[in-house]
Amino acid sequence: MLPWLRRRAESAGDAGEHQKAFRLWLRAYEAGDVESAFHIAECYEHGRGVAWNLADAINWHRRAAERGHVEAQFRLGRALLDGARAPLPEFWRRTTRDADTAARVSEALYAGGGRHAADPEQAIYWLQEAADAGLAQADALLGVIHVLGKHAPQDYNKGMFHFERGAQRGDASAQFGLADIVYRGLDGVPDQARGADWYEKAADQGHSSAQVAMATIYRKGAGRAADPERAAHYMEMAAESGDAYAQFEFAMMLQRGEGIESDPSRVETYLRKSAKRDHFPAVVALADFCSQGGPVEPDWREAARWRLRAAELGDVNAMFIYGRHAANGLGMPVNLNEAARWFLKAAEQGHATAAFNVAVFYQHGQGVEQNLSEALRWCQYAADQGLREAKVKLAELHLAGAGGARNAPRAVELLKEASEAGDGYAKTQLAMIYLEGRDVFKDTRKAEQLLRDALDSGYVAASLQLGHLYAGHYDPARSRPEDALSAYLVAAQAGNPIAQHLVGNQLLARKDEAATREGVHWLHNAAEAGFVPAQFQLGVLFCQGEVVEKNLTEAVRWYEMAARQGHALALYNLGVMVMKGLGVEADAEKGMEMIKRAEAQGALGAVKAAPDPAKPSPDLARPAPGSAKPGPVTLNTALAASRPALSAIKPAG
Repeated sequence: MLPWLRRRAESAGDAGEHQKAFRLWLRAYEAGDVESAFHIAECYEHGRGVAWNLADAINWHRRAAERGHVEAQFRLGRALLDGARAPLPEFWRRTTRDADTAARVSEALYAGGGRHAADPEQAIYWLQEAADAGLAQADALLGVIHVLGKHAPQDYNKGMFHFERGAQRGDASAQFGLADIVYRGLDGVPDQARGADWYEKAADQGHSSAQVAMATIYRKGAGRAADPERAAHYMEMAAESGDAYAQFEFAMMLQRGEGIESDPSRVETYLRKSAKRDHFPAVVALADFCSQGGPVEPDWREAARWRLRAAELGDVNAMFIYGRHAANGLGMPVNLNEAARWFLKAAEQGHATAAFNVAVFYQHGQGVEQNLSEALRWCQYAADQGLREAKVKLAELHLAGAGGARNAPRAVELLKEASEAGDGYAKTQLAMIYLEGRDVFKDTRKAEQLLRDALDSGYVAASLQLGHLYAGHYDPARSRPEDALSAYLVAAQAGNPIAQHLVGNQLLARKDEAATREGVHWLHNAAEAGFVPAQFQLGVLFCQGEVVEKNLTEAVRWYEMAARQGHALALYNLGVMVMKGLGVEADAEKGMEMIKRAEAQGALGAVKAAPDPAKPSPDLARPAPGSAKPGPVTLNTALAASRPALSAIKPAG
């Protein structure tokens, strides 16, 4: 009868007829079958054919355990170690919003049946029963209990006994536990060779921690001869088993070609697997991998995604770098509010460059409401951390009166400190103060030396101000035209459109064919860079046809570009050409409308009458004499073209 009931119960369970299986197991138990009590416990444990109830599962395991069922003894002991509160079923996990609600739902649905109290003493008793009956798993768990000293006093001898017995019986966890004690010498003197033997036995049975241990042993050559290929073999096994640490380490081995052929696509695969499990080094490495490019194209969107995850996990540098992503639009739309938020988070945790960026944001009202006091506070913090750029910015804020009153002496002091530390930008700023003579005694000689020092230190933007000095804009007695051109040329070659425009005009003034070609080249560079005076001037040159071949279509193109940026004279000339059909289809009404708009902007107070269609050229506005030359340059505007933009902010170090 009992064999027949067992077979029918097993068949019903295999067919998914769990209620029928439960009834048959119950009949078999009532007929005196111990094994059936164990199966009934499993029905309650997994909610198969009956309402899910861990308390009832424990009771049925106890009945089976008391009648000598070894697996039930182990299950009972394991369940009693810590006690448990059962998790909600999947449906309620998806729909319950918070822990308090979950607790009330559990109480209402299961009336306490989903929990049971811990009883470590009873747990150890039943585990000991199972272990003495030959169950290696029970030995492994008892070994952990005694070695860790959890649920029982710490006792390495007892732990060793159970680990060794379980290991001899072939349990991988016991083999790993024994290996750990022996290899590290937790019970006395380390025996790396013997420990490695047991690690390897566990590793070959699929124990992922033992596989990581063997990979480490073969990498370091401690307990085994160093063998990079064996190290890669075991690390790959652990990675394939889902160990997040191993996935990261194997990715690094793949990247370096350590014991295995380098493979960028597999590097990304294993980094991604590890990062998805929030292994922090993998999250950071994956962000770096996505942003660096090399064998694969940079993926800024993915880089931003993983930077954000690293930031959410609490990494300060990731907060800062994600702020840069948001500020610069790398892998995401530009979002200055988000950038400011993450810069502030990083700054609050001591990141000096982030604090500097926060100061810049508060200074200009980018991503946050403008607040010069906060800008000053964060800039001071960054400066106190030794950030040289912060000292220069702090000087700028003091000159602007960010602390409530202008503090020129403090600004000069800060600029001197940064200059002495070799900061080219600080030297240039300090030079501008000496050139203006507003806050210190005017000293063009000292300014010249500072600008030359800045240039020698690699700060090319200083060459523009040096050119202005030699052009006589601050002191006519120091005018040296050839030196001015040389200085402007350095800035022009570095891409400064103001310098390019000035070099172009100085070369055009030579009336030499080669110089003229070179001058037009520099004007064109400045115009292409968006420098409005150069765009307007090219329009005039193409209209006149004296320096370049006359090309009215090109003239219209450059006038349009300048006009779009608010250049009133360019708009006036464009209106003349549109009205007359010069280089563009004639449209008198549209052309006159442009002329009126230009005059309303104060373009030409002297031009009142309608242009004579027969004489187009004289009606076109020309650059005023010397208009290409800059006027006096103030501290707040002198370096506008050369200051680092937000996009140029780099991580510290």
